[in-house]
Amino acid sequence: MTVEPASGRKEFQGFDAFYERDIAPFLAANEDARQRAVLHSALIAIATAVFVFAGFSFGPFGEGNIQLAFVIGAVGLMGAGWRLNRTRNDITRGLLQHICRRLGFGYSLEMDRPGYCTEFDRFGLLPNYNREGWEDEVTGQRHDADFTICEAHLKYKSSGKNSSTRTVFHGQLLVIDYHKEFLGQTVIKRDAGIFNRLMKPGKSFQRVGLVSPRFEKIFEAWSTDQVEARELLDPLVLERFQELDRLFGGAKLRAAFSKGKVYVALETGDKLNMGTMFKPLQGPERVAKVLQEFDMIFDLVDVLLKQATGRLDGAITVDAIRSA
Repeated sequence: MTVEPASGRKEFQGFDAFYERDIAPFLAANEDARQRAVLHSALIAIATAVFVFAGFSFGPFGEGNIQLAFVIGAVGLMGAGWRLNRTRNDITRGLLQHICRRLGFGYSLEMDRPGYCTEFDRFGLLPNYNREGWEDEVTGQRHDADFTICEAHLKYKSSGKNSSTRTVFHGQLLVIDYHKEFLGQTVIKRDAGIFNRLMKPGKSFQRVGLVSPRFEKIFEAWSTDQVEARELLDPLVLERFQELDRLFGGAKLRAAFSKGKVYVALETGDKLNMGTMFKPLQGPERVAKVLQEFDMIFDLVDVLLKQATGRLDGAITVDAIRSA
């Protein structure tokens, strides 16, 4: 099995040899660590089950034994998960550092809230949240433009006696230098019908009337500068967003143009992960999956930035962009 994606991008050329030379030895060297982590987690889970049974059956607290068993079970499961995740993170960090170094990108597994998150919040590209997790930040340059992409897992915990926690966003945030300075700010979101007024980014924003009925069926646009927005959202740019919507169907694409950058949020779920810890590390499948994720990232950046020299079937498509 080859690890190189079927897209045939030049960035992936030679990756089969790189896998055999650099990545396969790394995975083999970490197989013992994976096995130990799985074994230790299983032993913790078994020990937890024994203590839960003992606490429930023989505990000295009467009806309180149920609460005791619950506490023991929760602590034990957390310990087993922590042991497994610590090793998983170590292996994931090393694997992605190998791949990103080969691609010429920087990589960070764990991170605090990034500074650019402020812009996503300011333009209403993210829902309200009060619990947050950030990981898998990739930085690099493509088409002479700097870009940064990271994964955000945002949750909202309600207050009160019956409080609950739910995920409100799990996906990718992308920031790209757009080769153009903007006098105003322009925001694009998925059309929400009667709820569009609630999605307005701010008082200074006005709805942008667009020339593409097809685009308006999918998206709603607002801007602080109507003239600039109409120039920015020309037919070619609108076609590119329609192609991104097709490419990431169901990911609730939204974006903002501000101060020479474009900010894109996509609800893609978990990406750039090495897969399960319950299977051996050896084999090209894990690396092939990661490279497919990078292929999608390249598609996203390319559709937004790359100059197309031709058109395919009368419209911008990923295939047309790749071949340009």
